[in-house]
Formats: sequence, structure tokens, C-alpha cells
Amino acid sequence: MKLRRSSLIAALAISCSAAVVSAQQLPADLDATSRARLPYVQRKDTDESAKRLFDIFVRNGNSPTDQLGGPLAFAAYNVPVANALLDLHDGAVGKGTLDAHVRELAILVACRATNYTFEWNAHEGAALRNGVDQKVIDVVRTNGALTGVPDADAAVIRFGRELLNDRKMSSATFAKAKELYGAKGAMDLVAVMSTYAVSGFYAIAVDEHPAPGQPVLPAVAAH
Repeated sequence: MKLRRSSLIAALAISCSAAVVSAQQLPADLDATSRARLPYVQRKDTDESAKRLFDIFVRNGNSPTDQLGGPLAFAAYNVPVANALLDLHDGAVGKGTLDAHVRELAILVACRATNYTFEWNAHEGAALRNGVDQKVIDVVRTNGALTGVPDADAAVIRFGRELLNDRKMSSATFAKAKELYGAKGAMDLVAVMSTYAVSGFYAIAVDEHPAPGQPVLPAVAAH
């Protein structure tokens, strides 16, 4: 978790930067503060089991009215589940075998597969800082063809597309990931993509909207 906690906090800052807007500017079933179909969980409505989540994702003190934003905001409606997902994140991202370049690319692929704008915006800059070319990022963003994408990056993108979009992986795709990253690395790709995809699924269910002024992933056809 140490390796990526800064990105989680950055994602929270994006979420909390939004001004409260009128209900008329959002679909009728969305909460004006969370910009989703459910309000944020309040500290006063939880118990000690939620302390870890609030310590990470709430930075405005210990008021009983603190609200839990961030990528686990809606998973936190079941605190044990949110804590388990945090453990999954820590194991996959903080203790995995993938280097930062591969890991950040894998995260973007998972965000693209679930249209998860919130974490995409938090991780695009990290991917660039860790050597993922902007042209490769744009291929992921637009779900474009892999023509001209470096072999190793293409392997990660293809792995994620087959895993999350096709829900079936070819022998060739798996063999290439294993060749590049080893058996453990291939399984770490699954773990990294899974932890971000799960948060994306929560965002889909509650129709979470990004903060005003934040970029939104474009609608794309499956490739």
C-alpha cells in the first residue's frame, strides 16, 4: 500500500474538489455531494472496523460527521468488504512483482475496461512518470488498435482486454505475459487489474460522476 497510497489520496483529492451542484445538473437519482446514487458513508454511522478506511481516505480530522470518499467509498457500505479490497490492493500493488511502468499501464487498462474515470484521472500522470508513452496511453483511452505499440506494452493491454472484456484468454496471450513477467507476474497482472476493476464496478452500479472540470473517458466500442 505504501507504493500507491499517494495515488489513492490523489484520487480522493479529485473527488473532494467538486463543489456541491444543484440536483438539476445531475441525473435525478444522484446525490449532489457524492455525485452517485448513494451518499458517502459517514464516520458516525460506522464503528472501529472502519478506522483504517477513514485514516487513509479522510484528511479533515476526526469529526463524527466525516464522510468517506475515494475509490472505496461505495464498497464501504460493507466495511469488511472495503477492508478486504484494501488488502487486495496492498498485496497486488504494494507487494507484487510488477515494476511501476507495467503496474500503472495495467491499472489504466482496468479503468478503461470499466469506464472508471475517477481512478483513470488519478493514474494517467503516474503512468507517464513511470515511462508509459502518451501514445500508448491514448491507445488504451480510445480502445485503439495495438499497431505500433511496443511489444511489452501491447502484451499488457491485450492481457487486460481479453481478461476483462472478452472474459476468455488465448494461450498465446497468456504465454506472452508469462514469458515477459514470469508465472507470478502474470498472476500479479490479474490481481492489479482486478482490484481496480472491482472499484470500477461499484462506480458503474452507483453511476458515479467525476468532479466538474475533470476529464471523462470517452465512450468507445469494444475492440
